[in-house]
Amino acid sequence: MQIRQHTDKLERQYRPTDLQKALGEPLRSEQRTGELLPRVLSRVDMLTIFIVIVLFIPNTSIVQATPGAGSDTYLYWAIGTITFLVPGALISAQLYRFMPVDGGIYVWTHRALGPLWGFFAGFCAWFPGVLVLLAAADAIISLIQGIGIQIAGPHTQWLVEPWQEGIVAIAIILLGGWLSVLPLHSVMKISKGVVLLYAFSIFTVGLAGFVYLAQGHLAQNPLIEKPPSFAAPHLVLYGVIVLALLGVEVPFNMAAETTSPDAPTLFLRWGSLLVLLAYLLGTFGIMVVVPPGDAGSAYSTLTAVRIVFGAPAAIGIGTILIAFFMIVIVIYNATFARLLFVSGLDHRLPPRLAQVNRHHAPFWAIALQTSLVIVLALFTYILGPFLYPNQGINFTSRIYDISQATTSVIWCISMIILFLDLPILLYRFRQFLAKKPKQLIAPPWLLYLSAIVGGIASMLGIWVTLTASWNSTLIPNSQWGPYVGVTTLICLIVGLISSAYPRLLSNLNEQTAAARENARLYQELSIAYDKLSELDQLKDAFLTTASHELRTPLTIVQGYLELLNEMNDVDAKTRKMFLNKARRACDELVLLQANIMDASRVKFDAAALHCTFLSLKEICTSLADLFEPLILQEQRQVEIDVASSIMVWADETRLKQVIRNLFANALRYSPRSTPLRITAHLEPEQHMVRVNVIDRGLGVPPDKQEAIFERFVRLERDMHGTIRGSGLGLAITRQLVEAMHGTIRVESSGVAGEGSTFTFTLPTTSTS
Repeated sequence: MQIRQHTDKLERQYRPTDLQKALGEPLRSEQRTGELLPRVLSRVDMLTIFIVIVLFIPNTSIVQATPGAGSDTYLYWAIGTITFLVPGALISAQLYRFMPVDGGIYVWTHRALGPLWGFFAGFCAWFPGVLVLLAAADAIISLIQGIGIQIAGPHTQWLVEPWQEGIVAIAIILLGGWLSVLPLHSVMKISKGVVLLYAFSIFTVGLAGFVYLAQGHLAQNPLIEKPPSFAAPHLVLYGVIVLALLGVEVPFNMAAETTSPDAPTLFLRWGSLLVLLAYLLGTFGIMVVVPPGDAGSAYSTLTAVRIVFGAPAAIGIGTILIAFFMIVIVIYNATFARLLFVSGLDHRLPPRLAQVNRHHAPFWAIALQTSLVIVLALFTYILGPFLYPNQGINFTSRIYDISQATTSVIWCISMIILFLDLPILLYRFRQFLAKKPKQLIAPPWLLYLSAIVGGIASMLGIWVTLTASWNSTLIPNSQWGPYVGVTTLICLIVGLISSAYPRLLSNLNEQTAAARENARLYQELSIAYDKLSELDQLKDAFLTTASHELRTPLTIVQGYLELLNEMNDVDAKTRKMFLNKARRACDELVLLQANIMDASRVKFDAAALHCTFLSLKEICTSLADLFEPLILQEQRQVEIDVASSIMVWADETRLKQVIRNLFANALRYSPRSTPLRITAHLEPEQHMVRVNVIDRGLGVPPDKQEAIFERFVRLERDMHGTIRGSGLGLAITRQLVEAMHGTIRVESSGVAGEGSTFTFTLPTTSTS
């Protein structure tokens, strides 16, 4: 399993082609797509995606409704395939050879024309795909209506109200969105089965034409009416066929998810021929069987099957077509979401759009597309007819036709950009390609010719869409052009603004980052200044405390020495008393100096402790003996309640320093004649011993019980009293206890006379 995972990871690593290396630093999307999206698409999968994207057999009905349609339609299907579909496939294949990445036209144009045009081209390629989702839902609605007519006759009332169509359309779009976020390999398994059934349905439509003629009927539309014509109406027919063949570049939106670099070759070699044959079969069946008045209806394919094979066969074919258009919604959603996905990776759009779910589907991109189409469906089918009740279904039809025409124009614009990308790259890297001719899949002259022919065909498609109304009864030609033109212009402006968004966002991010950096530096300076101020205050407090504490014992020593110098006749007892008091003052100086040194050294000495097993009672007893003169002088009782068997793991010198500090504090802060206690008891479960030093002194207020363990901290009452102290003893004691893997705390009510209990713990087992 680990070897397999490692192999998959290596397969998904970014491996630039020679041209990508020549282009320089890759886009983030070029590098990271393989890390986020698995390689699961085979050759058959790519062919399936191509058929789903390009081959809409109901387009044959639209073509039949076009002025100039007739026997010349077969010729123009072939011309459209040769002059638009084949050049589009050739140009896309060459660009894929240069840059086999997800996002197709977005990345290719980014490399050819720069990031601004790259994003604009991506927008022009993405926007139509989103609107086609609504077209696919509408096709399903038309097929449902067609099935209703096959069942109940021409006067059936299936989905006749716009709001009914809207509810069905939204349900279909939601279902398609949900299916789009499932594992891609599972979606493709279903898609391949549905496409096979779809091919069977197209074959059935064509077969209906042959059977109809075999039964002795004359073709409803003459198969050979007159010599081919190239008049103006036929240019309109050619333009409509070009629109029907849009989408050859879309499968390359998922190019980085193919299992092998040559996965697209199957659809590039045979896809155009299959599409041409399918459209010719569909056109043949409709022209032969369906009367001219019904040939332009959205469900004329079902009519052809019903006339020849009966209503049950038509219902079956209609069901297959409904399943196919459901797959259309799923595949379109998945493929066009890749454009948002790669834009998110490159931070051209919010990075959230580059996030994938557990099935490795770009969930947020698909959710955004689905939401946009639902909003459009709500306006087209429900809100619009509600606001304009007098127009009813005509309003829905007008909005639908204008939106789909806008889709066609913008899609053709993206194709023009695509046909422009390759010549620019060929010219820019002509010297590089001259040295490596194997990078080209065809001679340069053929690639240039394909780009020119394809670009002209795309412009013709735009001209036809803007000048010829799809339904002159619904929208006259005089109104059609302005409606579609203005709508297209608005959408393109949105695309241009969107393409500038990353630059504006980048500038804003740079300014925001600079402001954050300034704020961070200011905060660091403020913190540093506060720390320096605190250190300065601590220094002043230390100097004040240290000078006071040093002056007191020094004064005592100096005083007794001066007395001894002046009193020549002093007796031996008095002399000894003076010397003992001077010695105690010197001991106090030594302790103060040790505490000051330990305050800076203890953190470094902690690693050098020499711990051994020690008898706790012996340590406590020896320290009490050191303080015996003071204990006797102050008439105190000292109780040491420590079992002889208690052994602790500690450093002997440091343990004595801990107990000495606590005991000295107990003597210093409690009145004369009050008792002192040292107790200890074992805590076997924690392998620790708890030691208590108890006095009956002034106590510690509860709100100060944490602060007294900090360096140079003394209680306010002691700062102005007669009790001396450096404010270092407890801080050092805590550091020493913690260095020996123990803890220390104080318990006190803060009431004078109730005293304090300082408790620390030490391990009873080795901690090394």
